[in-house]
Amino acid sequence: MIEREKKPMKYKMICCDLDGTLLNNQSQVDVENLQAIEELVKKGVHFVPSTGRAFMELPEALRNCESIRYIISSNGAIIYDKLTGESYKTVIEGTKAREVLDVLKSYDAHITLRKDGQSIIDADAADEEAFAHYRMFQAHRFVLNHFGQTSTNFDALCQTVDLVDFFTVVFHKDEDAVECMERLEALGGLRIARIDVNALEIMHIDAGKGNALCALADMLGVGLEETISIGDSDNDSSITQTAGLGLAVSNASPALKELADEVICSNEEHAVVYVLDHYF
Repeated sequence: MIEREKKPMKYKMICCDLDGTLLNNQSQVDVENLQAIEELVKKGVHFVPSTGRAFMELPEALRNCESIRYIISSNGAIIYDKLTGESYKTVIEGTKAREVLDVLKSYDAHITLRKDGQSIIDADAADEEAFAHYRMFQAHRFVLNHFGQTSTNFDALCQTVDLVDFFTVVFHKDEDAVECMERLEALGGLRIARIDVNALEIMHIDAGKGNALCALADMLGVGLEETISIGDSDNDSSITQTAGLGLAVSNASPALKELADEVICSNEEHAVVYVLDHYF
């Protein structure tokens, strides 16, 4: 863990990852966490889900929660205001998106194209046999099974695509993820996170949860030192380093635990309840 100076602080915003953090292992939010969110908001705290999911891919209990106004979605590519319906976007434009796809298509890889809040995949790679071939990690499999949109002409879509929120790519071979990451970094203008041994997320270099936290904190007049982040995977790295207090759940990746100020309970032990009890 990173050693940062600890000072007594009244925190005003919490950005919390969903899968593997706020959500339990069944991809649901427990009632204990919902009650803790309500208590935090009563104390004047902004509670902000910060996720790779789009807004409509959130559990209904979070979408409809009156205590939540702002959502950082698509891994920081979008900040959504539930009250006004406004979205603030940082997306990958057409030429760069097609450069990314040219690289990805040289591998045996499963590509999810995130655009306009939808998870779009090739209709020929949308069944359990395909998911098993790519050893699809459980959180992504859940999102695709419940919210994924299939394209019967995915190749044509890739040739004309524009304004992509981000890509999630799962490789058949672990070593391909490493090689592909190096090739994508050479393109420039991208932020790339390795979210599993065989999976990458690719977004605009100015997106990412950390930059979204900065933008939202500025909008709300909250100092970064007054913010907390909670996460579990490498795509939470930027927000963990940006927040005044960066927390990792105990089931987090070793890399995120090293970056975090503190390691707390697991996602099965009500992480928001833990934060309410220990920091407020």
